[in-house]
Amino acid sequence: MRIPVPHWPSVAGRARADAGPLLLAAVVVAVVTLLAGAVPPLVSATADAAVRDAVRGSGADLQVHARMEADDGPGGSRARHPRLAEDVDDFRTRATDELGPGLRAVLRPPVATVISPTLKITDGSVLRTFQLAYLARDGGPAVSWIAGGPPEPTASETAQVPYGAPPWPVQVGLSEADAAALQLRPGARIPLADDQGNVKKAQVSGIFRPQDSADPAWRLVPALLSPVAGADGTGGTRFAGLLSRESLPDARLAFGQDELRRTVRFTPEPARLTWDAVPSVIAKVVALKAASGSSGARDGSLKWETGLDGVLRNVSAQVGAAFAQASVLLLTLLAVAVLVLLLAADLLVRRRAGALAAARQRGMSLPVIGGELLLESAVMALLATAAGLGLALAVAPGVSWQWTAPVVVTAVAAGPAFGTLTAARATRDRRVPANRSARRWLRNTARLRRAAVEAGVLLAATGAAVALYQRGVGGGVLPASAPALCAIAGALLLARALPVGTRLVLRRLLRSRRPLAVFGAARAAAASARVLPLLVLVTAAALASYALTLGAALGHATALGHATALGHATALGHATALGHATALGHATALGHATVDSPLASGLLRLTWVAAVTLPVLGLLGLALGTAAGAPERWQTLTRLRTLGLRPREARWVAAGELLPPVALAAVGGPLLGVLLARLTFGSLALPLLTGADFTPAPPWWALGLVAAVLLAAVAVVVPVESALRRRRRLSEVLRAGDT
Repeated sequence: MRIPVPHWPSVAGRARADAGPLLLAAVVVAVVTLLAGAVPPLVSATADAAVRDAVRGSGADLQVHARMEADDGPGGSRARHPRLAEDVDDFRTRATDELGPGLRAVLRPPVATVISPTLKITDGSVLRTFQLAYLARDGGPAVSWIAGGPPEPTASETAQVPYGAPPWPVQVGLSEADAAALQLRPGARIPLADDQGNVKKAQVSGIFRPQDSADPAWRLVPALLSPVAGADGTGGTRFAGLLSRESLPDARLAFGQDELRRTVRFTPEPARLTWDAVPSVIAKVVALKAASGSSGARDGSLKWETGLDGVLRNVSAQVGAAFAQASVLLLTLLAVAVLVLLLAADLLVRRRAGALAAARQRGMSLPVIGGELLLESAVMALLATAAGLGLALAVAPGVSWQWTAPVVVTAVAAGPAFGTLTAARATRDRRVPANRSARRWLRNTARLRRAAVEAGVLLAATGAAVALYQRGVGGGVLPASAPALCAIAGALLLARALPVGTRLVLRRLLRSRRPLAVFGAARAAAASARVLPLLVLVTAAALASYALTLGAALGHATALGHATALGHATALGHATALGHATALGHATALGHATVDSPLASGLLRLTWVAAVTLPVLGLLGLALGTAAGAPERWQTLTRLRTLGLRPREARWVAAGELLPPVALAAVGGPLLGVLLARLTFGSLALPLLTGADFTPAPPWWALGLVAAVLLAAVAVVVPVESALRRRRRLSEVLRAGDT
């Protein structure tokens, strides 16, 4: 069996003759490949930034607590534990080991804290409070002593303290700011008492200056560096004294056994968190909390506390909604691009119909014809795809391959399929039957085939809409494709209505005395049988209007949600004076607004890109559809010119042929887009992303602009086409067989 060999001169000749349509198809492939290849990586990068911003603004540290071991001594006393700092280090190591390598990789080095209850400064001044705090992490936090020195032990390492003994003395260090505000120097005593009036003996050992005030460890007890106003109520100020490893055992004896609570805090490192790591981090955090010891347990079991899993779930839901909504927009672009490529393939086949028929009649086999067309389309599609992916790689952190597949497959396969079918029909021996019933049977068969295709599209659109309502937009490709499939289904319904309308108009005009109107209506009725050009126009207009409505609603809701979050945070800060709770609530609200802003603004940009690209594809579809019908249209008009039709009147007849489908798309497309927006917006999870509820408010001025652009395109296409056809002689056009 001989392998079919392409006839290379025929391949090159066809490509040169039809360079224009091939170039247009290549541009469509390149542009859509650029968008389809760049958008998913950009959304992923935005998702990574959203996760980092959410964690950075939430203050959701991973904390683990454990009670200290009892320090009971002989004879009803408490024993000083000189190695208490080493126990805290062991506790920190044990907590770190329990995290596991995956969770440790996204957390900063742990900081262990031992903090006393809040005490009152009893010097008779305004409300001021004081805490004793010990901080420990690997290598810090480091301080420089500018006066005095670090706290020292106040008794022997093995001292014993009877229950009910006088207050045990303890030394602390003060920062420059705290010492200046309290007007204390090294060696001075800080007058302190607890809520029950029990006096505490604390002495200033020295005054320190942090070597790095931006060290994250200081964030856990900010009063160690400077007084904190409002931490314990309106008008109050909190101070703190720094404990050393040597003075920590004395602090334990200065308070009750359960009054000092040791804690290890793990702060997430935003730079190490990515969207892909979120599920595993959530699972590990949930497992730690589930295995956490009871808060009432008296042993040293670890008790994990964090809001990190909640923050990550929240941002995960928002990112998932953003991905799903981006997929909706990408599918609208892909749907219109595929239709435009089908229309370009149809134009190519119409231009080549004579050459393909002649090649088939000369004995060229269908596999050879199909192979040559496939080779041509494959080279065009692959070069355009490479260009599009190269541009995508230049503007995005990567490329996505799976979204480009529909466009590439259509660009490669549509032309060869249409061309092979045309060549096969040119030499088939089936004749038109003379029997009227047989001809009717053939017509009905063709109608049934078209009805079957349309029913399949309607069924797919119905299934996608049902899936969208039941599962939401995040339920997969089928729900996300609901707007695109419904737009195509609506365009098919309008395509059914157009021939009926044009025939009715033609019947009424046949009784009039306006020959130009009759000619135009006759041409419009004849051209209305072509479904694909109208399908492209209506679908592009509908989905462009859908994108415009989505963009307007998204922008309004984002601004409203951002203002609501900021207002909530401000109200929370003004309404309460609970210190840490206020700061956490404020940070959470601001963090939510910040997360919305990387996600919502990115989706808004994609929406406007789609809103611009879709009308451009629609105009390209109009140009391709006009070019496909131009030979037949201007052959008819040229024949009419031999009967006295003037060139200006011929242009009016041409406009009459082109205007009905464009007018139908200009009016029906935007209305269909608004209808789709109202039907599907409730399932797009937009409030989850924007933080505010809203109802779609179509930007009618923008929708009117889309309609005006389509109608104005007819006023441009007709004169251009007339100018191009004017160069041809009447004898050339009227020659038998000329197309």
